[in-house]
Amino acid sequence: MKKPLLNKQGLLALLCDHLQQDIDATMAAVNEAHALASHEQSKPENQYDTLALEAAYLAHGQSERIAALQRQLMLLNHFEFSDYDKESRISVGAVVCLEELTQGADGELQWLWIVPVAGGISLMYEESNKVGLSISSITPEAPLAKKLMGNHVGEEFELQLGHKTKQFEIIELL
Repeated sequence: MKKPLLNKQGLLALLCDHLQQDIDATMAAVNEAHALASHEQSKPENQYDTLALEAAYLAHGQSERIAALQRQLMLLNHFEFSDYDKESRISVGAVVCLEELTQGADGELQWLWIVPVAGGISLMYEESNKVGLSISSITPEAPLAKKLMGNHVGEEFELQLGHKTKQFEIIELL
C-alpha cells in the first residue's frame, strides 16, 4: 500500500473549521432562543404559559455548548503532534489505518485520528488535488481508541460491539 502524504496541520485546520462552524450555528440558535425568550409576544398569559422560560433554558444550554466547543478549539490549537514510524506505539495524535479482518468485511480500510477532544467528526482530507481520504476523529476514551493505544503497526486486536466481535489489523501509523 502506498503511504499517503498527510499534513497534520492541514488536518487540524479541517477539524478546527468544523468546530468553528458548530460554534457559529449554535450561536445563531442562541440568538434566536434569546430573542424568543425576550419577545413581547412571549410574555406569559397565565401561570401555565412557559414559552419564555423554556426559550431562556434553551438559550442557556446552547451557551454552555458554545463554551464547551470553544474550549475544545483552544485545546486543539495548542496540541503538539508527534512524528510516528513503524516502531512507534500508538498514542494521542496518531493517524491510524485499520483493516477489518472480520469475516465478510472484504478488508475494509478505516482511517482514524486519535485527538484529545472533538471525537466523532468525519473529515475529508485532500492533498494536492488527489482523491480525498476520509478520516474520523476519535478520543482516547472511545473503546476503539483504548484498544489501539500502545499497539504497533502489524498488530491485530478484537473489539466487542454489542453482540458482534470485530477483528482489526493495524496497517499504517502516521
